[in-house]
Amino acid sequence: MKDLIKESINDLKKSDGFVYVTSEGNKIDLHEAAAKGIAVTPVNPKDEVIKKLEAAGLLLLDGKFVNDLNELISLISGAGSSKGKSGKRRTFTDSEKTKIVEEWKKVEAAGKKTKAAFAREIGVGYQTFINWLRG
Repeated sequence: MKDLIKESINDLKKSDGFVYVTSEGNKIDLHEAAAKGIAVTPVNPKDEVIKKLEAAGLLLLDGKFVNDLNELISLISGAGSSKGKSGKRRTFTDSEKTKIVEEWKKVEAAGKKTKAAFAREIGVGYQTFINWLRG
């Protein structure tokens, strides 16, 4: 599967519109075919790639399948591990910031975590957390 995907990427990158194929199905350069007097058929490389991928079970023209595949990739890569986060920034009130800083002081006294690990756990950037500590 990995080789098929790489081959498909290469086929799409190297073609400038159409690929020319002989009657036997072999790819050939248009200038070479003309010089040798070989009849060719222009083929859209996207169509060929789609056929190969569909034969391997990757139905990339099926929107539902593509959405499911993207979700799977997202979950595997960790990008989908936000568990309910909407992607929008969270605004903390001053009292919430104060409580978080107080909690950090307890964690720091126990020596359990680094500042960066604590910031990740509460869902804020490291530099934001440092700014809160400077207060």
